[in-house]
Amino acid sequence: MSTARTLGHSAMTMRLWAPVLATAIVLALWEILAVTGVFPPELPPATDIAAWLGQNLAGSELWVAVGRTLAHWLLALGIGIAIGATVGALMALVPVVHELLLGVVEFFRPIPVVVYLPIMLLLFGARPQVVVILAAVAAIWPMLLQTLYGMRAIEPVMRDTARVYGLSARQRLAWVAVPSLLPYFATGVRLASTITLLAAVSVELIGAVPGLGSTLSTYAANGIYDAVYGIIAVTGLIGVALDSGLERWERRVLRWHPSRRPRNA
Repeated sequence: MSTARTLGHSAMTMRLWAPVLATAIVLALWEILAVTGVFPPELPPATDIAAWLGQNLAGSELWVAVGRTLAHWLLALGIGIAIGATVGALMALVPVVHELLLGVVEFFRPIPVVVYLPIMLLLFGARPQVVVILAAVAAIWPMLLQTLYGMRAIEPVMRDTARVYGLSARQRLAWVAVPSLLPYFATGVRLASTITLLAAVSVELIGAVPGLGSTLSTYAANGIYDAVYGIIAVTGLIGVALDSGLERWERRVLRWHPSRRPRNA
């Protein structure tokens, strides 16, 4: 037992430190290749990027841009979750709605949201509403599909058994539909969160809407490359933090689910 516990602890330690070690190796190689001139000037040393981050993380300008992007992300994600989950549930429960919307969904889902950007800029200008609308459209699709799959994954036997035992529609929703749907819903939220952040930054970048994307575009246009990569690093860290937070939320919400239970040796 003690040997198995020691091996498990070592494996966990390795999983925690392996990404850190790999990142340190990549940054060290980047530094060496940039300092020796192997990389072009557009790829500054990692230490220059770290120095820029150290200077600007203490200021307000970077955090204002971060706050704007996160506001766009949060509002767009909420809208995307609401619309996507509602439409997905209707498609799963009402066959006529499924037949009517399936072709529309399959047609529009693969289209990148930036394709709509010129039209949105003509209609609304370079305003935050454009970022929120387009990022929300990007969030709709994973939520719609995950909700649709989750509703269809409900076992007919469970549904029929609930009816036989006289459960009301509200009780069947609470004790049958929601537990079956929740794992799909949680996965949809995580996917939608990442896609929404990418869409928001992309629209800010191309549409010159204030946020991390437009800040990145300004630095790139002026050739301030350490700032460019600093903004990219900040955006990546925000994405990792959001995904990590949603993963913890998913583990807590789904701690009862068989996939989240520890396996017995």
